[in-house]
Amino acid sequence: MEAGKLFRLFCAFMIALSIGGCGGSGGSGSTPSSDAIDVSSFSTIDDSLYAISVADTADTYDAADLVENTTFDYFIDINFTENTAGLSSGPAQDISETENTLLAVGSQSVTIAKTDYGITVRSSMDAVIGYNLSGALTGTFTLSSSSNIPYPYQIRLNEATISGTAGPALDLESSQKAYIVTASGTTNRLTDSSTRSMTMKAALYGKGPMVFSGDGTLFVSGDYKHGIYSDDYIRVCRGMLDVAVSTKDAIRSVNGFIFDDGDLTITATGTKVDDESKGIKVEGSEETGPGKGYIVINGGYIDITSVGKAITAGWDIDEDAETVTTSDDPFPYVVINNGVISITTTGSPYEYVSEGKTISCSPEGIEGKTDLTINSGYIQINSTDDSLNSGEELSINGGYVYCQSSKNDAVDSNGRITIRGGVIVAIGSSKPEGSFDCDQSDFIITGGTVVGIGGTISQPTVSPNVQNMVVLGWITTGTTMAIKTSSGETLFIFTIPQPYETMILSSPNLAAGSNLTLYSGGKGSSDDMFYGLYLGSLAYSGGSTGPTFNGLSKLTKLGGTYF
Repeated sequence: MEAGKLFRLFCAFMIALSIGGCGGSGGSGSTPSSDAIDVSSFSTIDDSLYAISVADTADTYDAADLVENTTFDYFIDINFTENTAGLSSGPAQDISETENTLLAVGSQSVTIAKTDYGITVRSSMDAVIGYNLSGALTGTFTLSSSSNIPYPYQIRLNEATISGTAGPALDLESSQKAYIVTASGTTNRLTDSSTRSMTMKAALYGKGPMVFSGDGTLFVSGDYKHGIYSDDYIRVCRGMLDVAVSTKDAIRSVNGFIFDDGDLTITATGTKVDDESKGIKVEGSEETGPGKGYIVINGGYIDITSVGKAITAGWDIDEDAETVTTSDDPFPYVVINNGVISITTTGSPYEYVSEGKTISCSPEGIEGKTDLTINSGYIQINSTDDSLNSGEELSINGGYVYCQSSKNDAVDSNGRITIRGGVIVAIGSSKPEGSFDCDQSDFIITGGTVVGIGGTISQPTVSPNVQNMVVLGWITTGTTMAIKTSSGETLFIFTIPQPYETMILSSPNLAAGSNLTLYSGGKGSSDDMFYGLYLGSLAYSGGSTGPTFNGLSKLTKLGGTYF
């Protein structure tokens, strides 16, 4: 083991011992009033492995979305600072109020002109064209093409700064796919105006799909409504993307959001009542056909701070359906196949009725209105509302997942919760909230190492196929607890981060012996640690002895309460 990792673990043990001591163990009395401790430093997992993209094996893989698979017929260079434009292979000409032709083949052409709002390019070319943008523009860059042109196009940003004064920075009026590429090593900025004559609802607005890639950096600042908006889907293949909004949502699309790789930072600070800023939202629409409205994350790094929901596939059949039939309904699911995801929501949850309308704010971490599935990844969520929320089914199959909700459930599903693998630490708030809440649906754990604390939990499902589980009452904050066999083998160790009333824990190790004993207040050691949960080879010494129980039982209840 690396010396640095040993040092971090040693510090964690010493902190736990100095704060904890011997506390209550598995009781059902009042919760101690001790303050919460920060266990974020109690983690030694290398998250870089979970940033590796698995996009090429995901169901959402589409070779046509890779710009490198596209052959371009023409490239046009536009330099805003020099106020010139022209074919890359030819001379540049000045941009003026008169519409100038940059490219013509027969009756087809590409033209450019200054307008009241900025610069507009119009294309009727039956060709694949790349537009290289550089320099600074005060105004809006608009690109439109004939509706019958079936080809994608490229916007290549090469040290481009566009500041909209009466509308968006980029207005992409074509319904075809836009490859938005940042040139290697460049920094590019798109900013819109908070008041405007042009009503497009984002700093980067597009009617068609948007696919981001490149090895540069793009900063997008939205002060009118959204940062980035697409009437279709958005895919991020790679590159650094930083989106900040002060009003509505950082990234919003209608049909889907796919994050394959790259580095995405979102800051969403809008506090308008009933419309607080969200991080990533996919609307879904019956008009665009069934099965859309999804979010898929395949790798890379995502860091979101938002007042409202951080990530939401938000189409709701009860609120958004406009037709009686369900055959045209979107499928608003979320799938995380890999990725390093850090989320903080800051808004305070509320809901009330005013003039017959429900007014609400639900600052959840990750929400799928149908299913939420986590296959792998390194996920850290600190939310004020539910950290993970699904409208139908919630599944965790692998990865590292830390969920902490200060005012609601850590993991909440209106349907079944199934945990098949992974490492999960779920910290819910006090009663009536809890760590895992699935109403009266099944709560199934068949694998993984799991610990959850909060006011209460849903009753786990017992069947021959489930993994052994233990439910118990409070143990003093800061105390390191453990479960050991009668022969002294340590099976489970966890440092208590905050007051709670009900704990659930589960591990493959719990099937190791018939007579197991709960300990608290001792000293633990391990190969690794994840938010106070000890992993790998475990050892535990000292501490007070608690109850002994049958380790062969699928579910042992030593304390705590169920919903």
